[in-house]
Amino acid sequence: MKGRKPDFIVSSVVDVSDDKSRWREIGVAFWNDKHDSMSVLLDAVPLSGKLVLMPPKQRSADQSAE
Repeated sequence: MKGRKPDFIVSSVVDVSDDKSRWREIGVAFWNDKHDSMSVLLDAVPLSGKLVLMPPKQRSADQSAE
Protein backbone atom coordinates (compact mmCIF):
# COMPACT_ATOMS: atom_id res chain seq x y z
CA MET A 1 0.00 0.00 0.00
CA LYS A 2 2.99 2.28 0.37
CA GLY A 3 2.96 4.80 -2.48
CA ARG A 4 -0.50 3.67 -3.59
CA LYS A 5 -3.42 6.11 -3.65
CA PRO A 6 -6.29 5.09 -1.36
CA ASP A 7 -9.52 3.76 -2.83
CA PHE A 8 -11.54 5.39 -0.05
CA ILE A 9 -11.21 8.16 2.53
CA VAL A 10 -12.50 7.11 5.95
CA SER A 11 -14.44 9.74 7.90
CA SER A 12 -16.13 9.89 11.26
CA VAL A 13 -19.44 11.74 11.43
CA VAL A 14 -20.59 13.29 14.69
CA ASP A 15 -24.01 14.94 15.04
CA VAL A 16 -23.50 18.26 16.84
CA SER A 17 -27.10 19.47 16.58
CA ASP A 18 -30.36 18.53 14.90
CA ASP A 19 -29.30 20.02 11.57
CA LYS A 20 -25.49 19.93 11.71
CA SER A 21 -22.87 17.22 11.56
CA ARG A 22 -19.09 17.38 11.90
CA TRP A 23 -17.05 15.25 9.48
CA ARG A 24 -13.43 14.37 10.24
CA GLU A 25 -11.11 12.42 7.96
CA ILE A 26 -9.56 9.74 10.16
CA GLY A 27 -8.00 7.28 7.72
CA VAL A 28 -7.91 5.56 4.35
CA ALA A 29 -9.00 2.24 2.87
CA PHE A 30 -7.61 0.06 0.07
CA TRP A 31 -9.17 -2.77 -1.94
CA ASN A 32 -7.28 -6.08 -1.78
CA ASP A 33 -8.14 -7.74 -5.08
CA LYS A 34 -6.16 -10.85 -4.23
CA HIS A 35 -8.38 -11.72 -1.26
CA ASP A 36 -11.56 -9.82 -2.25
CA SER A 37 -11.31 -7.75 0.93
CA MET A 38 -10.49 -4.24 2.14
CA SER A 39 -7.75 -2.89 4.41
CA VAL A 40 -8.73 0.08 6.57
CA LEU A 41 -5.96 2.19 8.13
CA LEU A 42 -7.19 4.51 10.88
CA ASP A 43 -5.35 7.40 12.54
CA ALA A 44 -8.13 7.68 15.14
CA VAL A 45 -11.00 5.58 16.45
CA PRO A 46 -14.45 7.20 16.33
CA LEU A 47 -16.24 7.34 19.67
CA SER A 48 -19.59 7.03 17.92
CA GLY A 49 -18.51 3.83 16.17
CA LYS A 50 -19.81 5.26 12.89
CA LEU A 51 -17.49 5.28 9.86
CA VAL A 52 -18.19 6.55 6.35
CA LEU A 53 -16.05 5.44 3.38
CA MET A 54 -16.11 7.64 0.30
CA PRO A 55 -13.99 7.68 -2.86
CA PRO A 56 -11.34 10.43 -2.80
CA LYS A 57 -12.33 13.60 -4.60
CA GLN A 58 -10.59 14.13 -7.91
CA ARG A 59 -8.42 17.23 -7.78
CA SER A 60 -8.46 19.62 -10.70
CA ALA A 61 -5.17 20.79 -12.22
CA ASP A 62 -5.55 24.13 -10.38
CA GLN A 63 -5.93 22.42 -6.98
CA SER A 64 -3.00 20.06 -7.57
CA ALA A 65 -0.66 23.01 -8.14
CA GLU A 66 -1.47 24.56 -4.73
